[in-house]
Amino acid sequence: MKKRIQVYTDPETKRRIELAAAKHELAVTDYCLQAIRQYLAEDDMLERESIEIPLRPTRDADLLAELRKLREAILADRGGKPIDVDIAAFIEQMRQERNEELAGVR
Repeated sequence: MKKRIQVYTDPETKRRIELAAAKHELAVTDYCLQAIRQYLAEDDMLERESIEIPLRPTRDADLLAELRKLREAILADRGGKPIDVDIAAFIEQMRQERNEELAGVR
């Protein structure tokens, strides 16, 4: 007994699937099922051959680890006290100083 699944896609992908199905003289459903079965067969082959796909940390994970280390170093330098600065006021002060510098006031 067959069970129904639904797949939502963008109009361009739908158009390409319909064209490919027509090219192979298949109904869209049959074309999609063949593609899914092929993908699953490739997955099964990888499992049977025990091919290991190494997972390496992403650049984002590396960056996050570096930022955590930096945060800990800053806290250690400050004796465990977090920086207590009004960032918006600090940025405004820096902008004002830069504007004065550019205008030749300083």
